Amino acid sequence: MKSSDLTGNVRLLLTKAKLPDDWRANGAQALRDVFDDAGYKTDLTLCDDPGAICDQITNNCKPGDIVAVGGGDGTINAVLDAVISRKVVLLPIPLGTANDFARTLNLPDDLINAARASIHGQIRMLDVGYVNDQSFINAASIGVPADARKRIDPDLKRNFGALSYALANWQSWHEMTPMDLTITCGGHAPEKLKLRQLTITNGRYFGGGLRPSETKSPEDGLLHMFAIRDSVDTLNGLDVAAQLLFGAVDDSEFAMTMECDTITIDGEDGAPILADGEIISKLPAQFSIRAGILPVFAPNSFIDQSDQNQGDDQKSPIAHSDKINDVMRDTLDFAMRLEAIFPVAQNSDLKALCHESTTTLRTIYRQIEQSLRPYGVIATSPDPDLHSLEELRDRVVGWLLQDADIRLANGLKTRAGQLADQLRDTPTEPLPKDIKAHLTALNQEIARIKGKLGDILGDL
Repeated sequence: MKSSDLTGNVRLLLTKAKLPDDWRANGAQALRDVFDDAGYKTDLTLCDDPGAICDQITNNCKPGDIVAVGGGDGTINAVLDAVISRKVVLLPIPLGTANDFARTLNLPDDLINAARASIHGQIRMLDVGYVNDQSFINAASIGVPADARKRIDPDLKRNFGALSYALANWQSWHEMTPMDLTITCGGHAPEKLKLRQLTITNGRYFGGGLRPSETKSPEDGLLHMFAIRDSVDTLNGLDVAAQLLFGAVDDSEFAMTMECDTITIDGEDGAPILADGEIISKLPAQFSIRAGILPVFAPNSFIDQSDQNQGDDQKSPIAHSDKINDVMRDTLDFAMRLEAIFPVAQNSDLKALCHESTTTLRTIYRQIEQSLRPYGVIATSPDPDLHSLEELRDRVVGWLLQDADIRLANGLKTRAGQLADQLRDTPTEPLPKDIKAHLTALNQEIARIKGKLGDILGDL
């Protein structure tokens, strides 16, 4: 999926029970402002559970919408299939306990900063793991973690977060009987093993911040498996836990690891399989991976790390980036002025023009911004005095003297003329085809606005 496929709509779907109290009272205004300020139209729906979020995506979202989903790893797991089938773009808001998917994406802990980092990032197509045709994004485990899931104390989880996972895993380690399993990885010969735990990962993290491999990425097209044999005692088990928490188990003498795109597990029929914090299937199991099928808005910190691991693929610098950046800044500035004038204009044609063109200009701005990011060009902010739409509207009200609509329309026509001059002075021939097309669309829209304003002024 490309940025040009986006509709310009953000569907903000939040789990009601996980919301901070002040967000319930004000409709998560601070979060909506992040997306509004980035140029998107934002609709908020508070949902009772992940099932309700899935229903919203399936029934009310269009292909190309961004779905900002608030919840934990279990919620993300629950919406995967709906996101993929509806061809929307997932943007996670980390409201859960472990938030391992958010960790994989390098999202900050603060919810507002996490949303801001994502919406100003890029669309990435991530892999999704499957076990018996049930999807998972982080990891699926058999043995100790699955047994521990039923031991987690809800009150302890609510008050102490990831500590509740550690305590439950400790209990399962001591009380659970090791499993006799037959494992077939890809085209390799089957291996019969007696294990305490087997975990298959797609993401970088699982289990509240545990990391099985330093190089694992949800974009590598592989499943990473590590297994802990029954011969590993409690003391060595703690060494494995430390390696998972502070490093990786790829070189551990206490855990065996391998990577492949399909894994078959036989034995211990009926044993539960834990994936992304929830029991989703049972043995026997067939694991597979579907590469690059999940569209996600990922922050630039994730992209930088991924591209560094896979080689630097950033494109060479783009010509005339300074002029394009000036055009983008003034386009957003112009869109903000149109938006501010809309509620105070009296003339119906002027109001309609402000409403329609605000959306069109923000859409073109966003498309140019997304197209420029692979070239390392980050859009500058508009006039610092215009960061607050409320302040700008106050300023507009101050302009409302006699013949207000004439004054406002004249001001807009002047701004449109200035932006048209900037576009005329920006060479487009050496630019990539998609950026050239967006600039052409912007030029046509500015010409349309300018002509329409001339008609309005003639009528007034």
